[in-house]
Amino acid sequence: MSQGPRRLPGMPHPHLIWLRSAATVVLSCLIGQAGWASAALGGEPRYLVHHQVGAWVTLAAALASAVVYLVLRRSAGPVNVALALAVAVLVTVQVWLGELGDRALHIFTGVLLAMLGTALTSWTYRHRLPEGLEASSSSSPRRV
Repeated sequence: MSQGPRRLPGMPHPHLIWLRSAATVVLSCLIGQAGWASAALGGEPRYLVHHQVGAWVTLAAALASAVVYLVLRRSAGPVNVALALAVAVLVTVQVWLGELGDRALHIFTGVLLAMLGTALTSWTYRHRLPEGLEASSSSSPRRV
């Protein structure tokens, strides 16, 4: 029983590529920060400087990601934009808590931030473009 030629799915719309990339970079930074923090707290104090430098990298990534979501807000949708902005605000709070040396609140907020970054990534990857933007999608199937 022949079903015809198999087709590969096309590439997602460029807006989805930008949004998914932004979310993935931020989540990667958050995971890296958790790793550096756990190494420092686990008795390897030399990794604290990595965590401190990583904080600024994570802040830059979160702010850049928020800009991407704001620029592509029509494609991203209100939930994803709100999540991206919340991540950027919470990363800013994290940097501030780290500078203040409030370790307990910094760790607690870091756990919440990891969950929020995961939510942003999950919502972004499951997101579908609004109908008006789908028509301009480059996701036409290709034959193999």
